Amino acid sequence: MKTISARQTGIIVFLTILANKILVLPSILYKNSKADSIFVMLALFFIEFLILLVFLKLKKNYPNQTFLSILQKKLGKIIAKTIIFVFLVFFLFKTMLTYSVLFVYLKDLVYQDEFGFLALICLIPVINHATIIGLRSMSRTFEMFYYLVVVGIVFCLAIAFFTDISTPILFVSPVSSLFASAWQGLFAFGDYLVLFIFIDRITIKKGEAKKVMLFALVGVIFVLAIFTIFYSKYQLTSFMHNNALADLLVFSVQFNAIGRLDIIAMLTIMTLGLFQLEIFLTAFCDCFVMVFSKLSIKYATAVFDILFLVIYLVLIAKYEVMISLATSILPYLAIVASYLLPILFYALSFKHKREVKDEENH
Repeated sequence: MKTISARQTGIIVFLTILANKILVLPSILYKNSKADSIFVMLALFFIEFLILLVFLKLKKNYPNQTFLSILQKKLGKIIAKTIIFVFLVFFLFKTMLTYSVLFVYLKDLVYQDEFGFLALICLIPVINHATIIGLRSMSRTFEMFYYLVVVGIVFCLAIAFFTDISTPILFVSPVSSLFASAWQGLFAFGDYLVLFIFIDRITIKKGEAKKVMLFALVGVIFVLAIFTIFYSKYQLTSFMHNNALADLLVFSVQFNAIGRLDIIAMLTIMTLGLFQLEIFLTAFCDCFVMVFSKLSIKYATAVFDILFLVIYLVLIAKYEVMISLATSILPYLAIVASYLLPILFYALSFKHKREVKDEENH
């Protein structure tokens, strides 16, 4: 089986950490807890690191088994497929939220017009193709563009210092507001869960777990830096700006003879958005094939396309509805998928004495 390296796994972790956190999330959290939202992010990231540790432990004890086989062996076929189905729904809405945020950004700041059909015919075939050709080829692409994405983010953060910024005002929100912000931002997290779905196609040699953790740490530092500089730049008007990374360049888009600099943010956000959509769609399709084992990955992508068009264009229809859903209803799904199930996976990561004896006999 074609597998991906620890470095490629770390890059996937890095990309998913940035998903749905560097555009609209800072303004959403600011409405409840002001600049103290930084502390909310720290708390949620701490929990995410624990989830990553659960994955690494599960991978260490079951290095070559699929996620479905681990669950079936421990819990039985029905419960295993039920858990996979929960992940299927989780990644479906993850994909929809990522697309929605990216679409509105491009619509407002690039095209300045309605281009929904154009976005669909451009994005969906690309992410479908990436999913069908497989995780290994996709990961190689991520590896090629990783440093360009890092340079783009660092550039945006650096240019922000050429504008007026001041220290954000902290410790002004009550604890209840912090919990309210955490609840609204809950569905923007849980991105490490893709690793559980890809577990049998990931190769992590002895001592390489630190490499994955390092990529995760870099992603967290970038997100926290974006939040801090964004709140330092806009202060009380932060809730009005829905494209945090891009808005860091506002008032500095013309820089001497160089010309417009916001093109860097646009290219960085478009690249990140495309890669994140590919990751979440691949996770969705893998879950679909696990639940419906007689169908192939091509059928899974076709089912996704139909579900996406029906749910997003017919039932949700508007960006505001998607954001409202992600901050009010979908956190319940996130509680189950991102917190309760990882606790179960941690319990499953311990081998029974009989399993240890069987391995020793072989």
